[in-house]
Amino acid sequence: MLLGAIAQPNIHISRTQKNYLFIVDVTQSMNVKDMLVDGKPSTRLEYSKQLIKDTVKSMPCSTHVGLGIFFKTTATLLYTPMETCSNYHEIWHSIDRLDWRMASQGNSNIRVGLLSIASLLVTSDDNIAHIVFLTDGQEAPPLNIFSKTSLSDWQDQHPWTIVGVGGKTPLPIPKLDANNAVIGYWSTDSIKLNPASNVDEGHHGGRDNTIATEPYEYYLSQLETSYLKELAMNIHAQYITAGTTQQLIQALNQQPRQLQFQTKLALKPILAFFALIFVIAIYMPDMKKTAVKRLKKYFD
Repeated sequence: MLLGAIAQPNIHISRTQKNYLFIVDVTQSMNVKDMLVDGKPSTRLEYSKQLIKDTVKSMPCSTHVGLGIFFKTTATLLYTPMETCSNYHEIWHSIDRLDWRMASQGNSNIRVGLLSIASLLVTSDDNIAHIVFLTDGQEAPPLNIFSKTSLSDWQDQHPWTIVGVGGKTPLPIPKLDANNAVIGYWSTDSIKLNPASNVDEGHHGGRDNTIATEPYEYYLSQLETSYLKELAMNIHAQYITAGTTQQLIQALNQQPRQLQFQTKLALKPILAFFALIFVIAIYMPDMKKTAVKRLKKYFD
């Protein structure tokens, strides 16, 4: 046994692993307060963060979770999936620190963003099994026939779940400063449309400081359920409206793809343990005789 332990043998075993990548929309429409967290009014982004944290907390150990963000047309991977129990605090705090200020640009094109996520998956060594995308479906500026990217050539084979976050009532999008204080609301004048393209004035001279002064000028936002269902159909994904943690977990379990991977099991600790047992066993008879002699002397 000792010689076997010194040789440090390994055996290869096959394991299955549930594996999720949560991607959160951090564009400014996610700052609309039309959700509830612990019974208190909360932004769509804060609700999304709490939903992910509660979901991760409910997942069994050996589940792997990764995190990414979406803004403009880009998906950025913060970290690849890692085991939830051994990295629980790191995952929890990274989710808690998601912020709209992580976005370098404020506009949003979800259709192109989906293609960006698919491209990201190609370079991830296929260590991601299931993508969960949380968004309100707000396109800013709104798409037209010229800017609406087709998804007819979608080829990604990963299971997707699109989670719609937001209320049904259109509400103004708050405009925040660098300290996260509300300075007003986004105006429809902030976005200009022409027949051939969408133009965001904010990219041609720094920050757009336009603020709506009257309610009729507000740029309104709501959960775009119909649009997100269309997107889900285009990429062969399932769509759910954000609800309870149990509802999200149930939806994820409906697409139970698991990763199959080979891992090495080291036999050295097992062999060393049995070697120790056998060494102790050698001295057990002598130890027993010594103990019997001491007991006889004690009672005599």
